[in-house]
Amino acid sequence: MSLTSQLVTNLKRFRLVTFDVTDTLLRLEDPLRHYRRTAEEFGVTGVDRRRLEHCFRQQFKAMSGEHPNFGRFSPGLDWQQWWLQLVSRTFGCVDPDASPEKLERIGQRLITLFRTSACWNHVDGAQELVHCVRSAGKCVGIISNFDPSLPKVLDAMGFAGQFDFILTSYEAGVMKPDPGIFEIPLKRLQIPADQALHIGNKLDLDYEGARNCGWSGLLVNDADNPHSFPTLSKLLEGLKTQQIEW
Repeated sequence: MSLTSQLVTNLKRFRLVTFDVTDTLLRLEDPLRHYRRTAEEFGVTGVDRRRLEHCFRQQFKAMSGEHPNFGRFSPGLDWQQWWLQLVSRTFGCVDPDASPEKLERIGQRLITLFRTSACWNHVDGAQELVHCVRSAGKCVGIISNFDPSLPKVLDAMGFAGQFDFILTSYEAGVMKPDPGIFEIPLKRLQIPADQALHIGNKLDLDYEGARNCGWSGLLVNDADNPHSFPTLSKLLEGLKTQQIEW
C-alpha cells in the first residue's frame, strides 16, 4: 500500500476526501439470488428469476417514487418498514398467493442478511485507496444514498474505523445530487468546497453533484471525462502515477 509522491501531490489541495459506497467501494453480490434463496427457506419455491427481477425493479421504482429516500419523510414508515414493504410488494407481484405473514418473515430475514458480508464484495482497490488517502493525512468520509444501516455494512466489510464520518442520504434528509448533502460535511468540518474531493461511480449523482457544489470529483465510470477511470484500481493507479489537472 505504497504512498507515492505523485499521489501526495495530486491530493495536496484537499483536506476532505469522500467516497460513494455501492459500486464504488463495495458491490452487491447477486442480490436476486439471496432473494430467491430466502424465499425458498420460507416455502416460496419455484420463483422465476426473470419475473423476480422485473417485479423488484418495478416495485423499487414505485416505492422510491411514493416514499423517497427510504421513507425518510413518510409518516409512520421508517427505513426498515420501507424495505419490508418493498420485499412484500416484490414477492406479492411474483406469487400473489404468498401469505402476508410469510412475506413479513422473508423481509425480516433479508434486512438482516443484507447488512452482513454475505451479500457484498469489495471492489478491487477499494481498501488500498482508502488506506492511501488516510495515510496522506486527509479527513476521509462517506456520502451515500443509503439507509441508516450503512455503518453496519461497512463494519461487516472490514472498514471499521476507516472513516471520519459516514453521511447517508437518510440522515441528510436529501439524496445526491442535491447540494444539501454535499454542504453538510463542509459546514460541520469548516472546510471550503474547493478543498473537498468526492469519488463515486455515477456521473450525475457523484461527479456532477459534487462539482456543482464547488468540489472536485473523480469518477469510476467509462464516461468520456478527464476525471474518469474505468475501474477503481485504475483510478488508484492514476493518482499514484499521473498528474491530475483539477
